[in-house]
Amino acid sequence: MRELVQGELRLLPLGGLGQVGMNCLALQAPEGVLLIDCGTCFPEGDYGVDVIHPDFGWLRSGGKQRRLLGVFLTHGHEDHIGALPYLLRHSNVPVWGPPHALAMAMRRLREHDFDESSLELIPTEVRKRYDIGPFCVESFRVTHSICDATSLAIETDAGLVVHSGDFKLDPAPSDGELTDVEGLAGLGKRGVRLLLSDSTNIDTVGHTLSEAEVAESLDAQIKTARERVVIGLFASNIQRLITIGRIARERRRRICLLGRSLITQVDVALSLGRLDWPSDLRIGPEQVQTFPRDELLVLAGGTQAEPGSSLYRLARGEHHQLKLSPRDRVILSSRVIPGNEREVSRLHDDFLRLGVDLVNRHTDKQIHASGHAAREEQAELIGLLQPQAFMPVHGTLHHLTRHAELARELGIEQRLVIENGSSALLTESSLERDVDFPAGSISVGYGGRALDAESLRRRRELGRGGVIFASLVIDDRLRTLAAPAVSSRGLPGLDGEEAVLRRVGKDLERALKSLSKGNRERRASEVEGELARVLRRAAEDVCGSRPRVEVHLIWR
Repeated sequence: MRELVQGELRLLPLGGLGQVGMNCLALQAPEGVLLIDCGTCFPEGDYGVDVIHPDFGWLRSGGKQRRLLGVFLTHGHEDHIGALPYLLRHSNVPVWGPPHALAMAMRRLREHDFDESSLELIPTEVRKRYDIGPFCVESFRVTHSICDATSLAIETDAGLVVHSGDFKLDPAPSDGELTDVEGLAGLGKRGVRLLLSDSTNIDTVGHTLSEAEVAESLDAQIKTARERVVIGLFASNIQRLITIGRIARERRRRICLLGRSLITQVDVALSLGRLDWPSDLRIGPEQVQTFPRDELLVLAGGTQAEPGSSLYRLARGEHHQLKLSPRDRVILSSRVIPGNEREVSRLHDDFLRLGVDLVNRHTDKQIHASGHAAREEQAELIGLLQPQAFMPVHGTLHHLTRHAELARELGIEQRLVIENGSSALLTESSLERDVDFPAGSISVGYGGRALDAESLRRRRELGRGGVIFASLVIDDRLRTLAAPAVSSRGLPGLDGEEAVLRRVGKDLERALKSLSKGNRERRASEVEGELARVLRRAAEDVCGSRPRVEVHLIWR
């Protein structure tokens, strides 16, 4: 990767381009690098992975031009702040961001045992400029599902770069803070060299539903409920929490929170004055079973049917603090994240089996609104800013490509679509694809240890085919000194079938007798290989699968 010269800006997506989540974009100038957001994403499939964050190796492997100057956050969602602990563990750099984003980031950093006094977290104000090396960054308020969301205007030697952040053009957000259309239009008059714009909702025609319309629908559903109401929602949707608080007071219901993330989000929003719930609006989970049923409003996390979440346990009748009855109403005020369709469908079925009155987006289309701009709003932003060049961010390749097509329809001649691991080079006159660079992701298992590619491969292999074990104690003449111990996991016809497993042990003993009698070290791999073949054949004969095979030899 060649060195940059003055007037050049390299854009390197470490995450967020070609995928949903893990948003992290590096802006590289000759003097160093500024990161825009530093997020995580969540795993697909249950292989013991807790969270996935960008691989920051590229930042640590270069010289002066890869020196990290800091991180600038657009807002406080996990897919924009969640990877900070993994970055700051090796690069203790300043982090700028809206107060709510920094408060959420600080919670996450404390969980990773960071010393608050060693961190430099700098709260930002909208319409205020911050000098960071060769960059000057100014934030502008935008409406999103979370509070304190911002777009960024970044002055560089290659021109003015605007990053939309996650945004929508909601005329009636719950917190009353509209997208700063006037400020964004002012940027357009100054001259925007490049617009980086959120692509998440490019397939949604028209405008995203307003939060005010969701409030009307939620109020009608709560008003007509006979007894308890349970609302499933994204924990970080502060706009929805503001709405629900107002409805609860009007309908004289008390709120109970179920779920650690939900409690954290509410506590942080309350501490920052972003949520105006009075102290007597909430009751504790220990009170819900005895509280008057028609005066209770329960908020629960786990809308994507995450195992162990509050909604998951409520639907299965396994929540130790609340058991639902047929007279209760469950409202799922959320969308299904792509990839979670099966699990969420099962969650719906489990609620229906309980006999509750289930309300979701299929039965009431106005029960949830996205926090991301739909196609017409994306077009309006392009119209406000009138950029010379356009590069879509935040989304799969499909989303990015369709968003670039929208920019073409609106007359933007310089357009570029890249994914994680590809870079772009911006100058005063051009926007071009640049070199590829090492990029990837790190999977972190429960317990906090990183899982390498081989560990993940083995976990997938175990999940697909199960495993069969054999332990043998043998002497130098390959005689068994005890009966082989054979066991299996995930293999029907073998698991717990002692008679079958003993027969497999006899097959292992016969295989040993057929092997040559040579030097122990020379023969170890030969013996293990032959016994593994015997185990594999046995599994295929009994259950028709080829499982993972583990042979342990103890030489005496």
